[in-house]
Amino acid sequence: MSQLRAPVLMLHGMCCTGDVWKNFRGFFEQRGARVYTPTLRPELRLRARPPRELRKLGFEDYVADVVGHAQEIERETGVTPVVIGHSMGGALAQALAERNAVQAAVFISPSPPAGVRNLAAHAWWSVMAVGRKLGAVPSAIRPARVTADRIVFNRVPEAERGDAFDSMVHESGRAFLDLGRYAIDEKNVRVPTLTVAASADRLVPASLTRMTAAKYASVGGELLEYRAHGHWLYAEPGWETPAGEIFDWLVARTSAAGNA
Repeated sequence: MSQLRAPVLMLHGMCCTGDVWKNFRGFFEQRGARVYTPTLRPELRLRARPPRELRKLGFEDYVADVVGHAQEIERETGVTPVVIGHSMGGALAQALAERNAVQAAVFISPSPPAGVRNLAAHAWWSVMAVGRKLGAVPSAIRPARVTADRIVFNRVPEAERGDAFDSMVHESGRAFLDLGRYAIDEKNVRVPTLTVAASADRLVPASLTRMTAAKYASVGGELLEYRAHGHWLYAEPGWETPAGEIFDWLVARTSAAGNA
C-alpha cells in the first residue's frame, strides 16, 4: 500500500465541526497517515445559542486560524502538511494553497472565490450584498432541518440525517457574507491542487465547482467529479471511493514533489 508521509489537515465547512471528517480520518489513519481535524473557534460556534462574540468573526479570522494550524503541524511534525477542505473549508484550503503553506491541496465542493460565478451564484450574492447593506442578514446562522435535508443531505440515508443535522453549529453571519467576496489569485499557487465536484450537489453545484477547477487548471490544477454524490460526500454511501482516490492523488503528488 502506498504511504502518505505528509500530515493531513482536514478543514470543515460552514456550520460544521471537525467531527464531519470521522470517515475520512479513519480511512486515512488506517493507511498510516497522520490526520488533523480541528474545529474552528469551538468556543463560539455552538449548537446552542451562540455568544455575541460570534457575530464579530470574519472569514479572514478563519484564514488566520488555518494558517496557524498548518504552521503548528509543521512545527510538530517537521513536515509541511497537505490540506483537504470541504465547502467553506474548501475556500480556506484555497487560501492556504495561495500562500503555498501546504504541499498539496484538495477542494471538495468548495465555496468559489470571488469572480467565480454562474448566473444563480451571481444572483444569490447580489441579494446577499443588498441584505448586508440593509442589515437583514442574521448575525448567526444555522440551517433549518428541512433546508438541510433538501440541499445538503439529499444523498444521505434518511435514517442518518437527524444525527448529521444535530451535529451542526451556529455560524458567523459576517464570515458567511465575507466568503462571497474573498478573492484568490491563482497565479500565486505553486502547489498541486485537486478540485472535487459532486454531480448531485444542490448547495455548490458541480457546474460551479467545475468553474473553480478551471481557475486552477491554468496553473496545473486537476478535477475529479463523482456522479453518485451530493454535498455531504464524506458521509454518503460510497464515500470510500472518493476517499481512496483523493488519498492516492495526494500520495502521487507529494511523491512527485520529492516529499514522500
